[in-house]
Formats: sequence, C-alpha cells, structure tokens
Amino acid sequence: MKMAWLEDLIALAEAGTFSRAAVLRNVTQPAFSRRIQLFEAWLNTELIDRRSQPIRLTPIGERHISAFRTLLHDMNQLRNRIQSESAYQARVTLATQHSLTITLLPGLLQQLNDHGISHIDFNVRSENRDECVAAFMLGQVDLLLCMEEKDDLLRNRVPNACRHPIGTETLVPISARLADGTPAHVPRSGQPLKLLGFPQDSFMGRVVQRACLGTLPTKSPIEIVHESIFLAGVKEMAKSGLGMAWLPRSLVRRELESGELLSLAGTPGLKCVEFELGLYRNPQASYAEATRQVWDILTSGSKGSDPEQGLTPC
Repeated sequence: MKMAWLEDLIALAEAGTFSRAAVLRNVTQPAFSRRIQLFEAWLNTELIDRRSQPIRLTPIGERHISAFRTLLHDMNQLRNRIQSESAYQARVTLATQHSLTITLLPGLLQQLNDHGISHIDFNVRSENRDECVAAFMLGQVDLLLCMEEKDDLLRNRVPNACRHPIGTETLVPISARLADGTPAHVPRSGQPLKLLGFPQDSFMGRVVQRACLGTLPTKSPIEIVHESIFLAGVKEMAKSGLGMAWLPRSLVRRELESGELLSLAGTPGLKCVEFELGLYRNPQASYAEATRQVWDILTSGSKGSDPEQGLTPC
C-alpha cells in the first residue's frame, strides 16, 4: 500500500468529485481514477460508489474513512520523525494560505530569523485555505495560519488546539482605474457587473457568495469573467481592467496607494468583510518542544492569547 493512495481517498472524500480531487492532488483525472482503483484492488473491495451523483463512499468506505485518516496521520508523523532524526534536526511545518504567504508570512519569518532557530528545520506549506485546514486537522502540519470569519472561528472544529490572534484582514471591493480617475467597474442599473471571482466551493468563494453578492443591487446582473483560487492572479487581472474583485486589503495596499487600483468601499451595494487572522498549534506535534519554541517566537509581541475561548492553555 502507498501513502498516496490514502491521500487520494481522503482528498476524494472531501472534494466529492473525481475532477476536483484530481486538481487537489495535482494529477490528471484518469491517473487519479486509476490510483483509486489500485487501492480498491489492493483491498479487494470497493470504496467508492460510482453509481451515485455526486459520488460517495460505499458503506465500507464510510465505516473506515476515520481509520484511514488516522493511519495517514501516523504514517506522516513517523516519516517526519525518521527524516528529522536522520538530519539530527527537529522539523516544524506551518501551513498558510497563498495570499498570507505574500502579505503576512515574510514578517513572521523575519521574527524567526531574528531569534535564530538554526536547530529547527522550519518549513512552510502554501496552499488554498481549505487544504491548509485539512492538513492541520489530519496532523500533517504543526502550525496553521489562516483567515477566519469572525462568527466562525476554526477553534470550533479543533477545540484541543491552541489559538493565538495575529491580527485582522479586510476583504475590499476593488477595480482598475480609468483615465478620468473613475473606477472601470461598478454596479450600474441594467448593466452587467464584470466580476473576477473565486470557485464557490473555496473559502473565498463561499464568503463572497454569502456576504457580498447578496447585497448587490438587484438590477445589476453579474457576469463572472474568471474564477481562480489564486488571489495574486485575480489581482493581476483586476489591474488589467478585466473586472472588479473582492481582495484582501493588504494584498492590494501598494496598488491602492499608487492609484493603480481603486477601493470601491462605500459604494452602495458593495460590502467589505472583516477577517480574523488566527495562528493555531497542533497539540500532537511530532516535535512538541521545537513547535513550542517557534510558537513562542511567532506569538511574541502580537495581540495576545485567547483565554476567553476556552482553549487548551498554550
């Protein structure tokens, strides 16, 4: 049995479709389907009910998916320990969203460099938000840095993890600027609003769909020009004037200051969304002491602990 088979099955169970799971696993759909079939052949049983739409696990698959997750977690932990021992170095891995890798992570990495952690092999996994959360919950990473909606903090799903508030972020509507200084894209009655959006099954897509699109004027139809989970790519398309978008303020700060992009905050029907930025520590990290050292450095000087949340003391 291969670890990749376990990762494939869990990705499929979370994604719900072969095509979406294949994208998450960075393989073609035919290759992904063959790997699932090889796993089923090795077990001599079907794990996927391919007759249902959307696909779902068979009863046997449903009963054992938790065991598969545990097995993958244990295998990852064992591999990490062996790899680190062979290098005589503790390994700590942090997962964070692509956009935070650009905006917030450099400052945190500078904090680590200033304190000196040469005895720790510190790694960063940059993924979309859902993949980061899944990796943390599976025990594949030790630390998680992510955006959170204020009324839906991740602590509700990982009650045993330590949480530290790092700051806030604001999702703002933006548009390219025309020669006369006005925005290229704003809601206009009877005219389609060109929008650069995010897939509806992504974190940003869900937030924009629920919190932003519902406030648009009913007489302003929406035309989705492009969808992507990569916020930096969406920013470049917005700069080219292809449509308006909701993006984190820190990601577009320079463009807003230079006037290359305009903030549409305050425009009727265009809402801003406030996010919390949370740093989480896995209570079962492979290298608990090294993870605590990194945690202490990253949380020093920021907003403070989160004792009112009822979390495990950090």
